[in-house]
Amino acid sequence: MKNRAVFLSGVLTLFVLASCNTLYNTKTIDIEIVEPSTMTIAPKFRNIAVQYNNVNCSPNKYLNQYEEFGTQKTENENSDSIASHIFFDHFITELNKQAFFDTLIIINERNYSTTRVVDTIDYEPYFREDSTTHISMTPEQINVFNSGYFLQANTTSVRPKSDSLIMHPQFGLYTPGQLQDIHENTGADLLLSLDYFGASDGRYYHRQLELGSKQVINWTQWSFYDLIDMKYLLAYSKLDTVKWMEHSPGIKNADDVLPPRTDAIYNAAEISAENFAISIVPHWVQVQRMYYSSGHVELQQADELIQNAQWLDVAELWRKQLYNENKKIIAKCMYNLGLACEMEGDLETAMGWVVKSYHTLGPKNELHAENCMQYIRLLSTRQADMKLLELQFGR
Repeated sequence: MKNRAVFLSGVLTLFVLASCNTLYNTKTIDIEIVEPSTMTIAPKFRNIAVQYNNVNCSPNKYLNQYEEFGTQKTENENSDSIASHIFFDHFITELNKQAFFDTLIIINERNYSTTRVVDTIDYEPYFREDSTTHISMTPEQINVFNSGYFLQANTTSVRPKSDSLIMHPQFGLYTPGQLQDIHENTGADLLLSLDYFGASDGRYYHRQLELGSKQVINWTQWSFYDLIDMKYLLAYSKLDTVKWMEHSPGIKNADDVLPPRTDAIYNAAEISAENFAISIVPHWVQVQRMYYSSGHVELQQADELIQNAQWLDVAELWRKQLYNENKKIIAKCMYNLGLACEMEGDLETAMGWVVKSYHTLGPKNELHAENCMQYIRLLSTRQADMKLLELQFGR
């Protein structure tokens, strides 16, 4: 697991020195920062079990249909079943890459090729308009209802299935005994179950725009189970659309320049898997930052120090120029000190330096003012992100 202190300190990793803008002699650097996930998993869940539990593994009556430039076709490959394994494997790879959890355990997959899902729960009492007889659903029952409705509506198999799995009224596709076994055998405190994966796709051509496009829509459902308190936490359905567009003078050309059907489906599965993984765990992303370079004799060493990530040393060079008679040099060095502080994880001090830099030249220097305002907005976003990261790491 990556050191949590590294995540929370806001330490950034320097990659390369990039482009130059002679108007203001600015340069950019590529760095890595940590961003919070859009979903927050409670910090108590540090040991995670993940299971491929896809009920849509056999050919689907509707999803094996696709459009090819206006012609409806039927596939024989069951490509979305293959894509589901690519999706699952890539999801695991991305989670391991981010190394957020203490342990990540993969459970053997369950096979639904001959098994259909059946929800026999009587929901009528929960939807009565009469308040005297109406019964409120528990969060677990709501999850089972949402899961059952989604799974039964989207798993119409080409061939009849001989077996049935009756959904548990509180835990859906699992029984309490199965969840307890997973907890005891793996030591996991949270189970993520991939209950459904389906892919619909097509290739299209717009004659007026001379535009060819390939679209893949991935449908997934995940179930989250608290294995400590034995609760069905969440039934989460997600739709992802991945699209390719190419200028094409005709359908024949569109067929040549767009990705082959199965390649697109499998690539879209990888993209969707990565998107979902980073939506549930904090993750590293590459971004750019600008700084002011200078031909001033005492500042010529700054570029080399930045390239070697010697931020404390380069900050000392910039500090010495704060008493320069040239206000432009002072303003640029203040701005750069903001970057140095951000690189050292001190976002509040970074913000202070950039604000001072802005006021040194004021709004009349429009280009510098815009540079400062843009950086202030970035730092404000990072400050909000750090508060969320502290919550996600349990600080």
